[in-house]
Amino acid sequence: MKRAIIILLAIVTQQSMAQIADDALILSRWQHEGTARVTAMGGAYTALGGDLSSATINPAGLGLYRGSDFSFSVAGLLNKTTGSYFEADLATHQYRMNMPTFGIALSSPNYNKLQSGDGPNSWTFGLGYNQIHTFNRAFGFEGTNNFNSYLDIGVPNPYDMYMDIFVDNDVIFDPDGDGNYTHDYLEDNYGTYQEAFITEKGGIGEYYLSFAANFMDDLYLGATFGIQSVYISRTFEFSETPTSPTNQLDYFDYYNSLKTSGLGLNLKLGLIYSPVYWFKFGAAIHTPTNYNLTDDYSEEIQSSVNGSVAYNSITPYIGDYDILTPTRILGGVSFLIKKRALISADYEFVDYSTAQLGADDYSFTQENRDIADFYKPTHSFRLGGEYKIAMLALRAGGFYYASPFNNDLINKDNYKLGYSLGLGFRSGSYYFDIAYSKTMENLKYSPYGLTTASIDSDMTKIIGTLGFRF
Repeated sequence: MKRAIIILLAIVTQQSMAQIADDALILSRWQHEGTARVTAMGGAYTALGGDLSSATINPAGLGLYRGSDFSFSVAGLLNKTTGSYFEADLATHQYRMNMPTFGIALSSPNYNKLQSGDGPNSWTFGLGYNQIHTFNRAFGFEGTNNFNSYLDIGVPNPYDMYMDIFVDNDVIFDPDGDGNYTHDYLEDNYGTYQEAFITEKGGIGEYYLSFAANFMDDLYLGATFGIQSVYISRTFEFSETPTSPTNQLDYFDYYNSLKTSGLGLNLKLGLIYSPVYWFKFGAAIHTPTNYNLTDDYSEEIQSSVNGSVAYNSITPYIGDYDILTPTRILGGVSFLIKKRALISADYEFVDYSTAQLGADDYSFTQENRDIADFYKPTHSFRLGGEYKIAMLALRAGGFYYASPFNNDLINKDNYKLGYSLGLGFRSGSYYFDIAYSKTMENLKYSPYGLTTASIDSDMTKIIGTLGFRF
């Protein structure tokens, strides 16, 4: 297991960080979205309800239903990135479509309440699916590096860095008389032209079963049992070509692929309290998600020295392990203004340093220390508003997700900032919502720990939701 984990150092986003620590973050860090209405309001829905996305934000919001609801959504995502590396820029684009939400909420009066006066006014049962995170990113960078080479991290012992494939290629490293490995491919006054391209595909989807209760139209309680399905495919391509015309090394091309799949279980509990009709307070807690995951990893390399081409690959490795994500704590308030407009604000706390790794055949002691050292608690904020004009609703929102990285790491400023706009239309029992959302972030990417590329990423999402209330 350890070999399959540490061998992925080539695709980490922090210097000296093992990929498995990144996995704990990737499965924990996502934005609250859902239907087009919730997306348009920036995900600020902890103190609101009457929408199927409440099941995965604050399940108490399902208790605000006065009838039943069925809806589904279709979304298009466009990710634009620009990688800057040694004064050279490389722009990439990636587009995909998906169905991020579908579900049904069934609400019924509590007939015992009508007869005896005891218990909640109504019950709501929810069942559906919500795509809580989509991996849709491709980015690259290129430039001439006059300071170091990817091969430098393998000196004096490439086996320590799990670079076996470079040694087995027989042309990259040579042992000296003392058993230390060296390479002679960096010449004075010359560097290497380096190219890298990284892709991420897949997503985390949650199938949910929810229950909510309405007490006296001022207190709402809810719970959601979630089953999360994970599939992430990541590839890393890296090549070096020495700029010296007399260099023995013509080039090398290195490639690795990591596919992660599995299931996770969690529970969400929430409440909404409305002391007066125009004000609501909401709170929710999401228990840690316990994932059981399988990694399928492979790598290959091709190199040419003095015109002699060599190729090597490793047999795909499959390993199983567990990840326990951090607890999420959400709080929010909402205000109804003259029964035509509303404003909603959310706060969220997540301590990413508390994620834990485990496996039957490996302790993960060092990796869990890395998580505690690399990550920190975060405070995130969301704001949304809606204004109704007859059958139309105008919506807007904004959000800020703080960086989970500690201040002494290169990605300490890796926060996410964005805004959203939307429009809703109601006619009888039918409704249609559309939303536009943009998320911006900057990350530092270290392909092998000695150099750093700056990646600017813009994710644009357009989502439409069609629903029927009955």
